[in-house]
Amino acid sequence: MLNLKSLLSTLSFLMVSQVSGQDTISHLTIYPAGISFEYGTGNYSVKDEFISNEKYSGKLPYFSVGWARNHNKYVYQLEMEYRNSDEIKNYNVSTTITQFKINQGFLYSMKKRELFKKDLNFWLGPSTELYFFNNKQNIAVDGFDYSQSFAALFSAGINIFGTYSINPKFLIESSLDLPVLSLGFRSIDSEEDDQTPAKLLTLFSGLNSSFDLRIRYYIFDKLSIKAGYKFELCRISAWYHLISSSDNLLLGIIYNF
Repeated sequence: MLNLKSLLSTLSFLMVSQVSGQDTISHLTIYPAGISFEYGTGNYSVKDEFISNEKYSGKLPYFSVGWARNHNKYVYQLEMEYRNSDEIKNYNVSTTITQFKINQGFLYSMKKRELFKKDLNFWLGPSTELYFFNNKQNIAVDGFDYSQSFAALFSAGINIFGTYSINPKFLIESSLDLPVLSLGFRSIDSEEDDQTPAKLLTLFSGLNSSFDLRIRYYIFDKLSIKAGYKFELCRISAWYHLISSSDNLLLGIIYNF
């Protein structure tokens, strides 16, 4: 689960710490830390059995803001993501999808390697995540509220991050976020289902994972832009099955200070 006390103490430390100077691009590429903003969109599909056995699909915009700080022995990162659209459809029936995610974690550097005489770096570490999903059909249901579904996961997992330095200006990045254990919450039909709305879930019954591959270009020492692909998958099977996936094309900007 998200450790709020640890998160607040870490953020307080970041605000009062003196930010060290970065003089060269080659030093920045050890880990592309700083504050980042991303926007994108992609094809999204969802099958939510609490509402329907049919698949809904459409375009789902992507917004995120992130912060990463390179300490001597580890990297701290924090990312918030928001997605919303009322145009996810199954033929003429539409639904409004809202997703929100906060992921924070610590990355520890692994032994540097070389590929085609270029530096290949990896970081690995624990993470905690809060994920919220809401699905509301755009139809009226008199006397009932069965057209709305929600799910939430409080997860502990691992983050893997890698960089490949093409040259001092260009950097290839890739990351994988994978939950290991989650406390899950789900919509239930209280009149027909006696299950509890909260359960402890494993990787196989409560998965919310993402993978991305991007290329970064340094405009200046402290300013860079990036573009790439991100795949997201959510699968919750402990109650009414929920599975969603999305392919996203993203653009972003990072400022290091």
